[in-house]
Amino acid sequence: MTRWKCVTVSAAAVLVGLLGALSALADALPFLPAGDARLRHFVEIESDNGDIALGTTWPISTLDLPPAERATLHSSLQPGTSADAGWFVSGAVHPDPIRTFDDTPRDKAEIGLRAGWAAGDYAGGVIRLSYVLQPTDGMHYRFDDTYVAWRLGNWWVSAGQQQRWWGPGWDGSLILSNNARPMPSISLDRASSEPFATKWLSWIGPWRLTTFMGEEQHVSAKFPHPLFWGLRVTAKPLRDLEIGLSRTAQWCYVHVCRLHTFEDVLLGKDNAGSNIAVSQQPGNQELDWDLRWHLGTWPSAVYWQIQGETADGRYPLFPRPRQTTNLIGAELWSRGSIAGSWRTFVEWTDTTCGELSTAKSDTPTPGCAYSNNLITFGYYYRDRVIGHSLQGDGHLLTLGGLYIDAHDRTWDLRLRKGTVNRFGLSDVNTLSPVKASLWSFEGKVDSEWRGLVISAGIGAERINPIGGSAATTANLFLSISSPWR
Repeated sequence: MTRWKCVTVSAAAVLVGLLGALSALADALPFLPAGDARLRHFVEIESDNGDIALGTTWPISTLDLPPAERATLHSSLQPGTSADAGWFVSGAVHPDPIRTFDDTPRDKAEIGLRAGWAAGDYAGGVIRLSYVLQPTDGMHYRFDDTYVAWRLGNWWVSAGQQQRWWGPGWDGSLILSNNARPMPSISLDRASSEPFATKWLSWIGPWRLTTFMGEEQHVSAKFPHPLFWGLRVTAKPLRDLEIGLSRTAQWCYVHVCRLHTFEDVLLGKDNAGSNIAVSQQPGNQELDWDLRWHLGTWPSAVYWQIQGETADGRYPLFPRPRQTTNLIGAELWSRGSIAGSWRTFVEWTDTTCGELSTAKSDTPTPGCAYSNNLITFGYYYRDRVIGHSLQGDGHLLTLGGLYIDAHDRTWDLRLRKGTVNRFGLSDVNTLSPVKASLWSFEGKVDSEWRGLVISAGIGAERINPIGGSAATTANLFLSISSPWR
């Protein structure tokens, strides 16, 4: 058993012991989880109205919500308060390989129990234990989405396996999405995004910092226990403009795992032959800048995410991404907050390094994105890319939207057209080992019936390899959960 698995199991044991004593309370849990498009829709409406500070970093601290909504605005994916517990079951036929913000099944079948606990605003968490039938990664028993958190001043310190989504995109995130399963981590999150009190820094506006250190378990004998570090800072210097800076690093491979190694990671010293010797490379780093601009009085926004496989090391505090990939989108929504509320978006993703770049010296580099000559298994965890599920060397155009009807059902639709593995260089690409065109359709509905929360989806994808035969695959899934109190 690895050191990080021990942390997760210990956290789960603490939760089990506290659930009975705290189940009578109905305090809000520390975080809103990633993975619920309906919840995100309402959070972004309130963020654009100024009621919630920031909305592009998930999970979100519930201390950032209006006090009256801390126990009511929650996801059906996890307990909403410390009084919630229940069971869940899900099944899928050919799970959709293009994974979005929505937390849809990754495997054929899963069943489990979950519960929440909280002690006022100072501690809380979720325990979620499941069994997976025919798991793609061989892990039958899982603690995904389990965590325990303690608040120290204005900071949450937590341990567990939380899913994360960093960036403004709806169909994907270039640097950190919920495509891969969450890894066991220790995290530090700012609990409330209140601005600095001093006039010299108050212009930054509401700001949030989140950072974590996790372990990529069961990678290979060559890389027994590599660590994964993430850092994201977001702020609203203008009422309608949210800016984010994200950094991640895979490091601590084999024997290169010392304090000064992490210092090199922090300072961005990973460009072999440029700012560090090849033998001293600390690991594989990714860098991301993103922004979301709400267009004033209009219920619309544009957003952009630019991710670099390397960074300009001359400016450690404000590094410039190099060999970049890009995600660009626009969204439009209704201002309604109950029945008839809707949102639609169009999103373009390019995962070829350097094809669209802010640096003149960058050139298109096939086979670059999500790969590394040092960490040879790439920017992956349990055979799924940690960033955008399109993977490297792809183009993807997505038109999507959601609608909440008069019966409180949520309808979600996605249409996609793109090209995957454009240069045929990535034989580990799970969509196609060669260049192929892609058409995809995905629809789902979330509703309640006799106390059950039901999510059902249907879709199809058509992949046409160059020089091969086209294949169309149907994707179906059904998830049912039942809370008890």
